[in-house]
Amino acid sequence: MATTFINAISKSVGSTEVINFTATDKSIIIGGNLTNLLTTSVPVSVILRRGIEDTYLQKNKRIEAGNAFEIFKGNKLVLAAGDKLIISSGMAASIDAVFSILQGVA
Repeated sequence: MATTFINAISKSVGSTEVINFTATDKSIIIGGNLTNLLTTSVPVSVILRRGIEDTYLQKNKRIEAGNAFEIFKGNKLVLAAGDKLIISSGMAASIDAVFSILQGVA
């Protein structure tokens, strides 16, 4: 399989967990941005789910009103096939999320 660059986008994420991306094969997250859509600060969590195990990449990170947060700041994260990137917020319809991913890495 050829490698491809994609953007995994989730709009208006709230308190219900959203699966932003599921790796179908080995992939690398090369960047991620979370933006607060509200006029108040909002806690946001990002989880790597492998099988039934969750690992927090950010837990209840407060993002100020109208601001963005770059989650990886130059770091990369390798995902195995089946890994899921999960996002949730402390308030309804409060976060837009975009992750840049290189999919199909050998």
